[in-house]
Order: sequence, then structure tokens, then C-alpha cells
Amino acid sequence: MTNYSNIEAEQIIFGTAILNNAYLSNVADILEEKHFFYNEHKLIWNQFIKIGQEGGIANPTTLRNFMNDTEGFNHLGGVKYLGVLLDQATGIVDIRHYAKLLIELWQKRELEILFIKGLDDLKDKNFDHISSEIENEMSGLAFQEAKKKTQHISEIISDIELEDEQGLSDKFTPTGFSKLDDIMSGGIYNKQLCIIGARPSVGKTSIAQDIILKASKQGKKCLFISLEVDKRNVLVKFLSNLGSVENWKIQKRVLNDMEKESLKDIKQEIKEMQIYVNDSSNLNIQQIDKIVKNQMEKQPVDLLVIDYVQIIKGIDTRGRNEAIIIKESTTQLKTIAKKYDIGVLALAQINRKAVEGQSQEPTINDFKSSGGIEEDADVAIILHRDRNEGTEDGYFSNSGKLIIAKNRHGRTGSVNINFDGQFGRFNESNF
Repeated sequence: MTNYSNIEAEQIIFGTAILNNAYLSNVADILEEKHFFYNEHKLIWNQFIKIGQEGGIANPTTLRNFMNDTEGFNHLGGVKYLGVLLDQATGIVDIRHYAKLLIELWQKRELEILFIKGLDDLKDKNFDHISSEIENEMSGLAFQEAKKKTQHISEIISDIELEDEQGLSDKFTPTGFSKLDDIMSGGIYNKQLCIIGARPSVGKTSIAQDIILKASKQGKKCLFISLEVDKRNVLVKFLSNLGSVENWKIQKRVLNDMEKESLKDIKQEIKEMQIYVNDSSNLNIQQIDKIVKNQMEKQPVDLLVIDYVQIIKGIDTRGRNEAIIIKESTTQLKTIAKKYDIGVLALAQINRKAVEGQSQEPTINDFKSSGGIEEDADVAIILHRDRNEGTEDGYFSNSGKLIIAKNRHGRTGSVNINFDGQFGRFNESNF
């Protein structure tokens, strides 16, 4: 059978609830013992319920004896497992998000059991009978969860936070492109996953670096995980962008005196920016999570930028195609955004089939192995530049646009831009 489970999601729920039992009330209406995959977590859930019914508080003190005395925790180190759970409670989390994830995984497990039983019954029952049984069971399964979603309006309205304009300003990172920020109601919001996709060589790394530099100038702190480009080349591109000096001149150190003097000032400007760069390659999503966690503990950031989604390594690639691995990455990037209360900007590649048309604009369906991107992204943006007519593959027009193809909580539309190739930067166009 397939292991439909997520141990980290289960640990996050308990770790967060141990720190503040009030979080548990946010999921008590939908979450049950059966939704947990791991037996140890079923035991913890029941203990939480028991302590609550007795009017107590589930904390490290009240859970210590329980975990030491319960046989099921022996192989986990008994009370030491509390530290593991608490370690997962870093940052502000949407605990209900994780509860829904566990319910979805439980539903998949139950469906698998139904289908396996149906296969076994093929020997003794006809197809129509088996089909009817499975349909009834699936209907009942869906109803069990659907009936819990009926709430009085007072419960729903209580979950809606009203914040003043000043409080809201701390919840997003502007992209620095004014027209784009207008469509996105300010920029990339905390707890949201924004994905920018482009054909190869169109400039997705350049647009991301533009956003990082513009955001940092507005006092935002950024972590850039560059899976493809090393730190030195990242910094050279920063210098070229801000100093208006061609990249190749900096690389080859063929600068005139004026350029050298100008770049000295730019180097000092960059030193003062709150930008952190990690150029580790071959990272999987769990390793990225640990890098972010370490960064948040040392110096919290507002925005995480990943370059790019399709080269994040799968945790387990056995028998799993690229689409499944990418879906796993995008789901976990969304989790990271919520877990650490930051905005996440991830770059993605457009399928090469979308390159075939000289000037055809890609759509959200053209994202390479796009299922996860379409589903998980709160905002999906396509960076598009037409090909120059009559040119060889790889030559694009400097004019282009940012197409907001999906915006879960706002408008869609497009913004005209120009690419200043010699300095590797984009500018908004008035046309």
C-alpha cells in the first residue's frame, strides 16, 4: 500500500498546540484521531482531548509522565520526543491548513483500502455490485467530512481578522514594479506562494533579482536560494544591475576608472542590504525548509526567493514522475510560507513546447509539469517576451510583459516591461 502520510504536518499541529492549547480549538471541529497516520500521534491526540475534558492544559509538564509511561513512545525516546514536536512549532502557523492536509491524506488511505477490497471481491461478485458498493462507500466518506463544514455564521466571522492599514503594510513585500504591485494589492503577501514562470533565456532570474534589490531598498529582508547560479555570479549581477555596468566587464575586470569608482559605492550599498544568499545545489524541499528555519532563528526575513522549482530534488524519486515531485515541492513551499509567516517567490520554467510559436503568449497551462503550480500558487505570473522575427532560437525582443495569470485574492491582468539586457534588469514601460 502507498504511504499517504506527512509526519511533519502531524508534528507541527502538536508542537504548536503544546505551546498554546488555544490553537487546538481551531481544528477540533474537523480533526479526529483517525486522521493521524502514526500511532504515537493518535495517542497524543487522545491525551490532548482527555486533558482538555478534565479542564487541564496540555504542556511539557502534563505530557511528560504520559510519554515516559506509555509503551508506544519507548522507541522515540519517551519524553525526548516532546523536543521534536516543539522544534516543529517555529513561527506563526495556520494550524487549520495542516489539519486539512491530514484529512486529505486519510481520505486517500481510505480510498485505497476500498479499491483493494474491490479487487479482492472481483472473484466472488459481479462488477455492478462492486461498483455500487465502492460508490456508496465513497459517498459516505465524502459526507462524513462535508457535514463538519456546516458552521454558524458567528463562527466564520470570528476567524476574519480586521487590521488597520499600518498593520497590513508589514504583511507583504512590494515587488518594486508599481503597476504589478497595484494589481497584487501591494506585492507578495506573507504566507503566500508567488510563482513567476518564463521560457528559457527570457529572464526569470533577472526579474527575481530585480525584485530582491527593489525590496531590500525598501527595508525588506530577503533570502535568495540560488540552485543554479553561484554566489559570485549573483553578486556580479547585482553590481551590474545597480551600477549600470555591463556584466562581462565586471567578470573580466576590464573596467575604466569611472566604472571602478562607481562600483565601489555600489559595493558599499549592497553590503548594507539585508540580503542573504545560499547557492547550495541538489537541495530537496526538506533541506530548503531547514535552511529557512536556520535563517529565521538567526535573522528573520520577509521574503524567500527560490531559483527554480523544477530543479528542487525529490525526497524520494522511486517510481515517481516529475509532476509528482514538483507537486511535492510546491505544496511544501506553500507550507514554508505559512509556517514561517513569510512571502515565498519561486521561479519556474515554461514548457519548451510553448517556445514553438514565435510570439504566442504562454498560459498557466504551459508551466512545466504544471499541476502543482496551478493548484498551490496563490499568485502565478508569466514573464513573456516575443521573439524577434527572422532570428535564430534564443533571440527575444527587449519589450515584454508580466502576465498575472492567477491571483487567488485579487485581480489578474498584465504589465508592460522592457528588458535592459546589458545590465540584466527590467523596467516598467509606459506603453
